[in-house]
Amino acid sequence: KQWYQRRVRVLKAVACIKQHVIQDWLTTLKVGFPAFLYVIQNQLLFISLANLDPATYQITYQLKILTTAVFSILLLGKRISKTQWLSLAILTVGVILVQWRPSQGSSENPVLGLTCILIACVTSGFAGVFFEMMLKQSQQSVWLRNIQLALCSCLVAMVNIALTEQDHVKTVGVFHDFQPIIIGVIFSQAYGGLLIGLVVKYADNILKVFATSISILLSSLIGIYYLNEITMTLSFAIGLILVCCSTLLYSTTPVKSKAE
Repeated sequence: KQWYQRRVRVLKAVACIKQHVIQDWLTTLKVGFPAFLYVIQNQLLFISLANLDPATYQITYQLKILTTAVFSILLLGKRISKTQWLSLAILTVGVILVQWRPSQGSSENPVLGLTCILIACVTSGFAGVFFEMMLKQSQQSVWLRNIQLALCSCLVAMVNIALTEQDHVKTVGVFHDFQPIIIGVIFSQAYGGLLIGLVVKYADNILKVFATSISILLSSLIGIYYLNEITMTLSFAIGLILVCCSTLLYSTTPVKSKAE
């Protein structure tokens, strides 16, 4: 009996995916747009890493916090108070200080690097808010939206691999050097992606930005106290305080309605 019930649930899930992902291909194509932007963003970040020193990269990429807020206003009509804008600026500075590392080399092509990372900041903010808009303006579940996003991301990434890594794939294969720790990271990222989908669905991208910033902070603390890979510095301590203060400031100053 249990086997039969499991089989029925699996068949229902397959039918649901077929209906909403394959037959409703137009909606899937819309979800494919932010997926395409995410793949482009990753390529831009690789180019910027190769052409910028780490300090410039870390500072500039935090502009995605502000682009996310701007696109939340433009696409979703979100209202942000002056105090919340201040908290976002403080958060940006705090994350920069937490990730600050002394530069150890000259840039290869700083103009190209800056151009790529600025475009990546824009695509990051737009893709995140666009996906949030699709989640909140339809009755589709988060799980179906994530399946659509993952399917489109895989297709775009496969095309990218075929165009840029064809010789490498022919030589060693697609899954070369996939060690257990790599597989563990993949599953961890997949689980994190599902959590992000829930955060975006029931909160918004700005709160997701705060959550991501706090995760950077926690990762750095683990690196300091458990892995001994990072040294506690004055800039890190100041960044820690700024991230905590900005989170508290944003959450305790909601936008007041016009009636109030």
